[in-house]
Amino acid sequence: MSYDPEPDPLQVNPYLFDDDGREHSPSTMRAIAVEMRSGLDAMLGRGERPNGNINQISTGSELSTAQIGQWSDAQALALTIGSSNAGRKFADVYQRFIEAFESVVEAIEANADNHDRARRENEG
Repeated sequence: MSYDPEPDPLQVNPYLFDDDGREHSPSTMRAIAVEMRSGLDAMLGRGERPNGNINQISTGSELSTAQIGQWSDAQALALTIGSSNAGRKFADVYQRFIEAFESVVEAIEANADNHDRARRENEG
């Protein structure tokens, strides 16, 4: 019996940017940004998803390892944040993630605007 490991989901195709047919579509970029903003709204508690938003996490309550989870990565997280003020620490990290995520969305939107502006200037 041979074992075929699953491909690494994070592996980047080394030929990804070799295709001359790439398209820089501002409308596609904006569609991606809209989808990402939907996720951002959920993280901020403004979406339809009832769980996991920053408002619920930042209550300052203590998180036990049982609440975080028992799998190895959850245990490592529990050890990293510790038991003292764990809820606040986790909320701080989550808030930083949200800020970085929002920066990515804004960069995609700015990139789409830049492509539109360049297209208009090149046509005129």
